Amino acid sequence: MYTIYQVQNGETLASIANKVGLPINDLANLNGIMMGTNLNPGDYIIVPKMESDNLYFGKYTIQKGDTIYAIARQLNVSPSQLLRLNGLNEADIIYPGEVIFIPKDGTVFYITTNDDTLNDVVNGLGASASEIASQNNTIYLTNDQLIVYKK
Repeated sequence: MYTIYQVQNGETLASIANKVGLPINDLANLNGIMMGTNLNPGDYIIVPKMESDNLYFGKYTIQKGDTIYAIARQLNVSPSQLLRLNGLNEADIIYPGEVIFIPKDGTVFYITTNDDTLNDVVNGLGASASEIASQNNTIYLTNDQLIVYKK
């Protein structure tokens, strides 16, 4: 899950990344901005929203020998979706001790791509449009929107 964050006076991309526990390059990629971009007070950026009581996602600490593909297979999730959920690319390396987000039991998620339709989301989540709408505040079907459904 993501939330909108308003930049405060004196904050930088690095200080916000540190505050939300996300590598600076991941925060930059998430927002489609270049490293070193100056943020102005009042600007809005997207940051991960990972509260301990999050209904949909938990945290997983990478262990020695873990791969995204093995974790995804264990969770019955597409490796590409798990990568996208965590702002990772296929070429990225994960290291023991790093923390990633994983869906909790009964949670399915869909991250939109260009040209997705409501039917794509409904089919991807295996739920009706009304069920999906009831669990997501706003659905725009823009690229990289996270849509969740808890069975």
